[in-house]
Amino acid sequence: MGAFFKGVLMGLTITVSLGPGFIALFQTSIMRGVTAGFVLAVGILISDLTLISISYLGLANLLHQGNTMIMGIIAGVILIITGAIPFFRKSTVNLDDPNQLPDMKSRLLKLLIKGFILNIANPFCLMFWIGIIGFAASNYGMHSYGFFIFFAGLMITAFTSDLLKCYLSGFFRKILTSKAITILNKVVGLILMLVGLFIIYKVSF
Repeated sequence: MGAFFKGVLMGLTITVSLGPGFIALFQTSIMRGVTAGFVLAVGILISDLTLISISYLGLANLLHQGNTMIMGIIAGVILIITGAIPFFRKSTVNLDDPNQLPDMKSRLLKLLIKGFILNIANPFCLMFWIGIIGFAASNYGMHSYGFFIFFAGLMITAFTSDLLKCYLSGFFRKILTSKAITILNKVVGLILMLVGLFIIYKVSF
């Protein structure tokens, strides 16, 4: 149970981080509803599990300086493009007119892929999971029962917190006006572009 509790504490640490994933969850939940946010969260979860698997299988040593720079530039460009979309989208969202809201069924796969790419394209996510695996391995052993219990507590906490973020964002959606959401969309877009520029700067210098 000690390993699980430590995993929960590590998951809470991830919860309070305000990275691109958090911003995307907040924006998606407000713009498209709680269900859309949940789907995005699943995409982020799948990408995290993929990164953990890559690190666990020993492929992390492929992440030399050149690969880090390439992945960082790709991640930065993706974030900049994603953040710029609200500034070029002419239409505004009218929450009182359901015909203007996006068709959820046609968006599910796109949102799943978006969550996956936003997370896995960030080289700092892979480096973070490499560090976490190193921490868990040094404490419990690479293939021990405690190792997997630690990650179970971590991932359950992280995913549950993402769902809670979606739910709370969905609540704000009910009290915000269409104009306020349009402005918020642009603010979030600006933050994403700044994060993208920051990532490109960090991996380049």
